[in-house]
Amino acid sequence: MGNHRLGRGLDGLLKGQAAQPIPDLATMTGPTTSVAMALLDPNPQQPRRAVETPDLEQLAASIREHGVLQPIVVRKRGERYQIIAGERRFRAAEASGLDEIPVVVREVPDDQLLELALVENLQREDLDAIEKAESFKAYLESTGRTQAAAAARLGLDRSTIANMIRLLDLPATVQVMIRNGFLAMGHARAILAIDDGRKQVQIAERVAREGLSVRQVERLVAPRVPGRRKPRQSLKSPEVRDLERRLREALGARVSVELGAKPETGRIVIDFYSQDDVDRILSRLE
Repeated sequence: MGNHRLGRGLDGLLKGQAAQPIPDLATMTGPTTSVAMALLDPNPQQPRRAVETPDLEQLAASIREHGVLQPIVVRKRGERYQIIAGERRFRAAEASGLDEIPVVVREVPDDQLLELALVENLQREDLDAIEKAESFKAYLESTGRTQAAAAARLGLDRSTIANMIRLLDLPATVQVMIRNGFLAMGHARAILAIDDGRKQVQIAERVAREGLSVRQVERLVAPRVPGRRKPRQSLKSPEVRDLERRLREALGARVSVELGAKPETGRIVIDFYSQDDVDRILSRLE
């Protein structure tokens, strides 16, 4: 009774940000010029933390034989240039001993730098799941966008971003195993159903040791999470669930709305995991 009024007055808090389409890297063409390798600086917001050595060596060998077939995209920074897209080609060209590299110079503001680097990697070179999670989190924090607005701008489903960011809730040991390819995304999502970090590590190690499938992990995890109170969750009305969803997207955090015994009373529970989380949530409430 009265649940439909719970969202009243939240419009000021849940300010939607219109998602304008992100610039398409494929359209970033124009006059090509050559720039000395020594004048190029990497993108400090580059999502990719590492490039596989065999892949880099293979690309370097191709560059030595054929040259750089596709120019990299850069922006002018004083007397130097900063890479916007094409850092992998830059590294391979560096490894191949080139003195110059073809570039296309574009004017790109700081707030688009991470976007373009992220999109390039999503489109062309797969990041590992933890790199994606860190990139999405950094993107949300730096732009102040909600997950829904970010998803629309990056051309992804909101659930994709939400599921990726949840990986950062896993213990560092498990995150390293994901980075190194011992755990797939499906394994990680199943393990996230457990709240105990020590047990999460134990199951992750067993997956790596025994080569368990995702289905096997799901069956292994199921008996360990009997107290998740799913029946109570299912009693929430569509209006309350929608309110939770809107709050999660606005705050970029886990949010639970619990109804009180009296009509139109209850509490909102916001989960946080660090002081940075607290600061970010507070900034969105201002």
